Amino acid sequence: MGDLPATVHWLSRRPALRAAPAVRWPGFDPADFAPALKTRLLILQPTPFCNIACDYCYLPQRDSTARMSLATVRAAARRLRDDGLLGEQLTVVWHAGEPLAMPVAFYAEAFAAIAAEIGAHCEVSHAIQTNATLIDDAWCALFKAHGVRIGVSVDGPAELHDRHRRTRAGKSTFEAVLRGMARLRADGIEFHAIAVVTAATFAHADAFVDFFEQHGVQDLGCNFDEAEGLHLRSSLAGQEAAHAAFVEHLLSRSIASEGRLRVREIATALQLLKAPLPVWTWRGEAFPDNAQVLPFALVSVARNGDFATFSPELLGQPNAAFGNFILGNVQRESYLEAAGSTHFARLWQAIMSGTRACAQTCSHFSFCGGGAPANKLYENGDLASTETLYCRTMVKRPFDAVLRRLEHDAKSAAAAPGH
Repeated sequence: MGDLPATVHWLSRRPALRAAPAVRWPGFDPADFAPALKTRLLILQPTPFCNIACDYCYLPQRDSTARMSLATVRAAARRLRDDGLLGEQLTVVWHAGEPLAMPVAFYAEAFAAIAAEIGAHCEVSHAIQTNATLIDDAWCALFKAHGVRIGVSVDGPAELHDRHRRTRAGKSTFEAVLRGMARLRADGIEFHAIAVVTAATFAHADAFVDFFEQHGVQDLGCNFDEAEGLHLRSSLAGQEAAHAAFVEHLLSRSIASEGRLRVREIATALQLLKAPLPVWTWRGEAFPDNAQVLPFALVSVARNGDFATFSPELLGQPNAAFGNFILGNVQRESYLEAAGSTHFARLWQAIMSGTRACAQTCSHFSFCGGGAPANKLYENGDLASTETLYCRTMVKRPFDAVLRRLEHDAKSAAAAPGH
């Protein structure tokens, strides 16, 4: 980490933003964007149902056993092609609910349907985020046959994991998750882990990291407890100092692992210091890349075909002002047709107002590009607002911790004999 300059001038790396005093919100036109709008992630909800009951879940319909039809899968992919939203690569993410609550055969057919619709137009890959409790040999065979990227949701050792991730009957899920991870390893299937970090994790920082190292997890993402949807309050509220100390500890442990454990938040911060974010422009204004504020970079489709863009967590959340964030349905209209709706215009205006406000007030803007609209709404009650607890936990503190370590290493190297 010592190969980077000791000091980074944040503001000098921020793309110049042109004032736009006469913004014309209505009449959304994809031609106003450069580079051209392309979808990076197509996030499909095969079912809202989840076989376990995490107490921090944000989803409002996780008791529903309704399933996505293959016709909806095909339409969701075809709309991207017809709207010109396909780039060279597309990742289809199966998420929201427990994806493995669906039959193995569904995915074999769904993968084939997507390939038939768009496989000739771009490189398609698939990713599944799972609680791992249902993994068996049949699932492993599917994953291997189709090169599916797997993320396992696990919060660390049993004491931490079972605080929040229990069965519907209130029992432990920990051993079932370990069995699922063991099956993946036995079949040579690589996977990453995503852990929800709550305030309780802070007192067990070493045990938390030890768990992932002991189980051979090389790539770990920390989702710091967020207030979203049904989960109205983060346990991290009022725990700012404890969070800062935890991030510093994660950084130290990550360095000490000598590459055996990559912590996503630390690695992302380091990458941001090495290279600036790409820039996109809209009607002459330039912004650092952030898929959550760029229309149709992320497209989320519910099991019934309702779709949304921007933060995936918004889709279907009760909100009268924005029509529950549902822009349309893939069986009735295209994604870009829906961009002409009143709901989209109102949503886009609010998100752009929030992004501009971040640009004017936040020293980290060039490393973030405007935050997460869902978190702005649920924490501040306003999509057009600025800083959130999410910003501080997921972006600012990891970034600042890495920057301080680089500056410390550079000063130590400069003071070393013979320098």
